[in-house]
Amino acid sequence: MKKILFVMVLMILLLVTTACSASTSVDPLDPDKPIMVTVWHYYNGITKEAFDQLVTEFNETIGLERGIVVDAKSQGDVNQLATAVFDAANGSIGAAPMPEIFASYADNAFRVHQIEELVSLDQYYTDEELKAYRKEFLEEGQFITDHKYYIVPIAKSSENLYVNKSYWEPFAEKHGYSNEDLATWEGIYEVSKTYYEETGKGFFGLDANANYMLAANMQLGCELYSYSENGTVALNFKRENAKMIWKYFYEPYINGYFLKSGRFSSDDAKTGSVLSYTGSTAGAAYFPATVNFNENEIVNIEPLVLPYPYFKNGSAVAIQQGAGMCVTKSDKAHEYAAMLFLKWFTDTKQNLKFAVSTGYFPVENEALEESKMLDLIEKGNAPLKAMVESIEASNIMFNDFALYNSKPFMGSYEMRTLLDTNLINKINSDLSILNEKVSNGGNREALITELCSNESFEHWYNNLIDEANLILNKK
Repeated sequence: MKKILFVMVLMILLLVTTACSASTSVDPLDPDKPIMVTVWHYYNGITKEAFDQLVTEFNETIGLERGIVVDAKSQGDVNQLATAVFDAANGSIGAAPMPEIFASYADNAFRVHQIEELVSLDQYYTDEELKAYRKEFLEEGQFITDHKYYIVPIAKSSENLYVNKSYWEPFAEKHGYSNEDLATWEGIYEVSKTYYEETGKGFFGLDANANYMLAANMQLGCELYSYSENGTVALNFKRENAKMIWKYFYEPYINGYFLKSGRFSSDDAKTGSVLSYTGSTAGAAYFPATVNFNENEIVNIEPLVLPYPYFKNGSAVAIQQGAGMCVTKSDKAHEYAAMLFLKWFTDTKQNLKFAVSTGYFPVENEALEESKMLDLIEKGNAPLKAMVESIEASNIMFNDFALYNSKPFMGSYEMRTLLDTNLINKINSDLSILNEKVSNGGNREALITELCSNESFEHWYNNLIDEANLILNKK
C-alpha cells in the first residue's frame, strides 16, 4: 500500500513539474494580437535619435514577427525621469501608469522596487545570457537584499577630462606644463592656480559632484559605505579622505581656480569661462566646437580628451555609470516581450552601433573589443572628434583603471542627492558671502583663509556626517 501511495505521489509531482515547465516555456506572444511595450527613458538629442532608430528597427522586424510594438517616450532629463517613475509607482495624483520598461540608475530602481515590484533577470535570462555582459556592468543592477539582478545594462559610461586643446597647448608650453599635469587632482589644482593668476579665470569645472565624492574615496583607498545584507549601510567617510576632497574641491572653487556657473560644465567651456571639465563619456558630443566669448568674438577650438584624474598617491579609479533598463512586474506576455526587446537591444550588433554613436560603452564582452569599436569609428559612426577621443581615452581607462559604482540601498537615492548638492551649495553660498564682503571693503585673501581654515572644514565635515546619518538611520 505504501509503495502504491509513493508511486501516486511521484506521478502527481511529475505532472505538476511538467505542467510548470511547459507553462514557462510556452511563448505568450501572438503576432495576430500584438501588444504594446512602453519604454520611459531620459535620452535627448543624438542619443534619443539613435535609440529611436533602433526601436523603429525592432518594431519593423522582430516586433512585427512576434507581435510587439515598442513605444519609447522621453521623460526629460534623468532626474525628471526618476521623479516620473517614482510618482507612477506611488500612484500619485496625475501620474501616468507604470511603463513596462523604464531607464533607471540603481539608486532609483532600488527605491521603486520597494513600492512596485520589478522583474529579476533570472526569470527570463539563462546563466549563459547573463555571462555575455561585462561583469561589473551587470553587478551594478544587483540588489544587496537578495543578490538578484534587476537592471539590464543597456549602455554604460564613465567620465573623462575634456580640455580646450586650442587654448591649453599655448598656455602649457608657456608655463612648462604637459598633458601629464592633468592626470592628477594635484596637477589640475596647480595648473588652475597658475591659469587664474594669469587670466583671472577658472581653468576647470566639475560636472558630477556625487561621482567625485564616491570616486575620490575609492582612489584614496576607502569605500564611502559599509554594506549589510539587510539593505542598510553605514557611512564610512574618513576624516583624512574628507580633508583631501575639501582641499582639491572646496578650496580651488573658493579661490576662483575652479568655476561652475552653467548647468553643465560644457556650457562654461562654450563661453570660455573654463578651459577644462570632467564630464560623462556620453556627453562627448556636447563638447563645444566653438567658444563664444561674446556675440562678436566666436573662435573655433579643438578638443583634447583624457582619462579621469586621480590623486597622485591614490589609485586610478573612475565611476562607471549609465542607467540600465528595469522591467515592471505585470503579466507574462508583457514581461516576456519587454525582456525580448532588451535582449535584442543589448546584442552586440545593435548595442555596439548605439554605444559608439552616442559615446557610451557597449555592455557585452564581445562588443567591448577595442578593434570593433575602432572599426565603427573608421566607418563614420562617431563623427565628432571629441567622441572619437573619448572612446580612445575610455579604452585606456578600461585597461588601466578600476571602474566603480556604489551599490543601491535604503536611502541611496537620497544620499546621492546629498553628495551631489552638499558641498557645491556651500561653495556657492560662501562665494556669495565672500564677494559681498569684498565689495564692502573686506580683504579677499584674509576672508579666503578664514573660509578654508581647519575650523571651517571641521564644521562642514561634521554637518555632512550628521545629515548623512539622518538619511541612513531613517526607519
